[in-house]
Amino acid sequence: MASDFERAAKRAKAHFDSMSDEEREQWQDRNDQEHRIQHIYFRQGYRQGKCYLCGKDFKTLSKDEPCLHWLLRQGKFKPKDIRLIAAKFGYHQIAAYLRWCANEERPLANINDLQEEAPEGKVLSSTIKWKNIEWSFDCSPNDQVGHGGDHSNFPHYHFQMRIDGRQFINFNDYHLPFDDVDIFAFELSKEPGMHMGFGAHGAGMQDAMSFDPQDIIDHTQVSESEEEAAFHMSTLVLAHGEPMRGEDITEAIEESRRTGRSIASIFHERFSGTDVAVQTMISPSDSVPAITPRTERNRR
Repeated sequence: MASDFERAAKRAKAHFDSMSDEEREQWQDRNDQEHRIQHIYFRQGYRQGKCYLCGKDFKTLSKDEPCLHWLLRQGKFKPKDIRLIAAKFGYHQIAAYLRWCANEERPLANINDLQEEAPEGKVLSSTIKWKNIEWSFDCSPNDQVGHGGDHSNFPHYHFQMRIDGRQFINFNDYHLPFDDVDIFAFELSKEPGMHMGFGAHGAGMQDAMSFDPQDIIDHTQVSESEEEAAFHMSTLVLAHGEPMRGEDITEAIEESRRTGRSIASIFHERFSGTDVAVQTMISPSDSVPAITPRTERNRR
């Protein structure tokens, strides 16, 4: 028997399908505008060291008013306080806020939500880095439906927090509940063509690696250090006719240093339409945080 959330998701999908192209475009524009406004408020507060949600300084914690900025650990946030946050905010709200913070420090590359690097079969598996903190989310299919037991017989996820590489909250310390919005989002994502993500401001490496490879090559600037890079590019140049001149390589390197363009972009531009083949492999930078795996305990 379908749940209320399943039925609601199917109604939403049917309503979306019934919309004209113009109506869908207008709906998307309104949605994008709302997110842009929220992010403007977030960024204004972030740059002042204040939370846009509660208006308080990042260092201020009020136990009667749990807030997401507690997770930045600028104040005296204790591990058990995560239960207060999870009781007020759903997974998507928590993850979106942390993603926004991470992208203020380094866009895309501070968020590893790559599906190919996630443990097989996970509903959620991601790690977010911000300054000296790493937050990780994990959810198995059993967690999503509630696998039984007094403390876990409801849809939930697991959360880990590390500070300076040391564990602060462990995955198995708490079972954090999904709220109604989370559950609806999961059901909606099962419908063909429907997906609830985190938008442009909350994008991570999964979104980054979904870009058109040529766009990455053409628009990526060279980073001064590996720690700042989102992508690693390896370029292979094959001359099918006359051998390449050493001057061509030297000139490309000098242009890259002068303009900040990647050597891959310069080679693709210079040898387009010639008998020189240029192939570039794009992968996430080595500085992208690794997804922290969760080792599940054997249940009795």
